[in-house]
Amino acid sequence: MKYILYIVFISIVIGSCRKDDVFTNSPVSLNFSTDSIDFDTIFSLKDSGVIGTPRSITLRLIVTNPNENAVKTNIQMEGNQYGLFKLNADGIPGSGNLQKIDNVEIRGKDSIYIFIQTYINPDVSNQFQVTDNILFNTNGNLQKVLALTYAMNANYFKNNTISAETTWNDSKPYVIYNDILVEKGVKLTINPGVKIYSHNNSTIYVAGTLVIDGTVDNPVILQGDRLDDDYKEVPNQWNGIHFLQSSINNKIQGAIIKNGFVGVRVDSVSLNGNPKLTLTQTIIQDMGAVGLLSYSGYIKAENNLISNCGQYSVLGDLGGRYDLTFNTFVALGASGARKNATVTFTNTPYKDDKGVITIFPLSYTLRNNIIWGSNEDEINFVRDELGVTQTSIVKYNNIKTQLFLDELAQSNSTVQNNQLNFDPLFVDYLKKNYKIKGGSPCSGAADQTTGIPTDLADKVRLNPSIGAYEPD
Repeated sequence: MKYILYIVFISIVIGSCRKDDVFTNSPVSLNFSTDSIDFDTIFSLKDSGVIGTPRSITLRLIVTNPNENAVKTNIQMEGNQYGLFKLNADGIPGSGNLQKIDNVEIRGKDSIYIFIQTYINPDVSNQFQVTDNILFNTNGNLQKVLALTYAMNANYFKNNTISAETTWNDSKPYVIYNDILVEKGVKLTINPGVKIYSHNNSTIYVAGTLVIDGTVDNPVILQGDRLDDDYKEVPNQWNGIHFLQSSINNKIQGAIIKNGFVGVRVDSVSLNGNPKLTLTQTIIQDMGAVGLLSYSGYIKAENNLISNCGQYSVLGDLGGRYDLTFNTFVALGASGARKNATVTFTNTPYKDDKGVITIFPLSYTLRNNIIWGSNEDEINFVRDELGVTQTSIVKYNNIKTQLFLDELAQSNSTVQNNQLNFDPLFVDYLKKNYKIKGGSPCSGAADQTTGIPTDLADKVRLNPSIGAYEPD
């Protein structure tokens, strides 16, 4: 028994005298997991009292003591002129503008974690770069790790209502927190090159009229406000554009709409006989649910690419009118959870628990479209016995389908010349290049009587091809 107690005593003594508990006073060189902390662009903010200062993602720096003995190091920013960087070392926040954290212990052969955020609220020029250094002073040995970010000033909107005719054409981006509303009877025009970044769960509601007037070379871009590389293709970062029942005469041309939940939603029938939305030369991609969603709406769409959406590229529900020409609707890649055809139309009446309330007839004209994806059926016509389908024209499309194989293969005045289950031969779908190769069955196979002279990239359609793009 005495022998056992002696062994325990010796173990305690030895353990209490570990070398990593002995702090060296000699200069020590620490090791770092990276020599620079690089943030992507963040937005500065003039009025933090209204919205609160945006923060970046949190980046991590691992600091290792390669020596046998423990050390204490002093950490701070070198300048931090704009108060941009915030530090936290193993749960200890930095103090003051320089973010000082003194006497941080690192045991021998051990590491600590430094967490870095950007946090900015200056009134600055439109765009600027901030470069600073994180300093480590370890017994007189001074080491630096570069910290770098880009900040951008912007026009900020939070729960704003646009109640007078307005044009957005500023070189500064527009950042939306929560929602904005274009009032009934009011028009918002967005000129070429404008960039719009929406925060999580933000929506652009339109009760009046929205005109997006971008070009192929200078598109209007609408996306989430996370600009880090890891978020470039992540869906569900904002809600999307929502055209309300009273909205009329909307036009979206030359736009790139991405990273949302539903890219564009159109509610209810046209109030004046015109298309509720005319969509041209626009790319909608990486949506969590639907690229283009309509409930009984009237949509005219030409030369658009809608791709990589969670459930549908296009869903026309509760009837409506759809004139779709020279579009590419594609759902390839990681779509294992997707059960629905990427293009779906229904004539289902509007019902409640007591029965049918209103019947909105379904009409669709599909010409020169590619409808393709990883499912066996990428087109679906849901026909409710209580619903009404008035017009169904399907011509010169490239479609992947089994369910409607016989129906779409017939040749009559309304259904003819469709390519069924012929691979369109995209250039590189893994890189989201949905142009077609020169040897594609779609090349030169379109209906030539549409009167649409150019494609999505403004290339002249001399011998028109099916889909949004002519081959290079």
